[in-house]
Amino acid sequence: MFTPATRRSFLTQAGCGMGMLGLADLLATHARADNKPQQPHHPAKAKSVIWLYMYGAPSGMDTFDYKPELQKSDGERLPKPPEVLFGNPGPLMKSPFSFKQYGQNGRWVSELFPNIAQQIDQLTFLKGCTADSNNHAPACMQMNTGVTRVGHPSAGAWVTYGLGSANQNLPGYVVMYDHRSVPVAGPPNWGNGFLPAKYQGVTFRSSESPLLYSKRLPEVTDARQRAQLDLLKDLNQHHLQGQTAEAASELEARIASYELAYRMQMEAPQVVDISKESAATKQLYGIDNEKTKPFGSQLLIARRMVEQGVRFIQIYSGGTRLNWDAH
Repeated sequence: MFTPATRRSFLTQAGCGMGMLGLADLLATHARADNKPQQPHHPAKAKSVIWLYMYGAPSGMDTFDYKPELQKSDGERLPKPPEVLFGNPGPLMKSPFSFKQYGQNGRWVSELFPNIAQQIDQLTFLKGCTADSNNHAPACMQMNTGVTRVGHPSAGAWVTYGLGSANQNLPGYVVMYDHRSVPVAGPPNWGNGFLPAKYQGVTFRSSESPLLYSKRLPEVTDARQRAQLDLLKDLNQHHLQGQTAEAASELEARIASYELAYRMQMEAPQVVDISKESAATKQLYGIDNEKTKPFGSQLLIARRMVEQGVRFIQIYSGGTRLNWDAH
């Protein structure tokens, strides 16, 4: 029997509840009869989100989720083996890494992360997350949208829909995926679902030039480009008449994307250009190391975008090819 999910239920699940933040502000805005800004229960601290999506990341039992009972039961077989995708799961296996407690709260940390262990009180852990699928694509989509199937808004789309963008010359929602490949399921992970298409994530490449065609050709003046865009807008507006709601949403998003791209030509190249950052900063982000350079460059660009008012940035580490997978 199919039980439809409510909007609030999958907002609560999407992105560990990140989508609910945008809805909460949207509902609060609609509830203000006098149109005066209201103060929240607690002073707001976060202005932007940088979500590091570690695709196929290491097991929690090898990182921060210490299992003392698993240590004791190493090598034993469960009386009722769990259902798995492939064959016999075999006996239990303890983590091969040792754990110690750190920080004021005594958080358990694996020997893999000696530096993170020194900053453990600055981190928040959510250990109650579950998924309805143990396969890649549906689990990824559930993490991003709250459901295991295509067609629902991503967390970034909800936040941008509810809070808008603080910089009209840059996208409110930016996605940067691994230089090796796009994550499984691809664009639905950062899609708009049934929201207007303009709230979907805008992808930046991981190469030296994150934005394609960010500069005008020398022979194209600003006035000429503006005239081209105005003509294109008029033609699209004429075509918009008589379209279905879904087609109209896509076309309106395309019109808005042209205008955003025009404004981005002025600001985006400076934001994504990290060449003028100091050598010390590049070293801190691992840009001086060929193995960590792609991801480190994305992190540094994300910081620069946040400083310019971009609301939501998602960076994927890992994809579907040429990298490891620990489910």
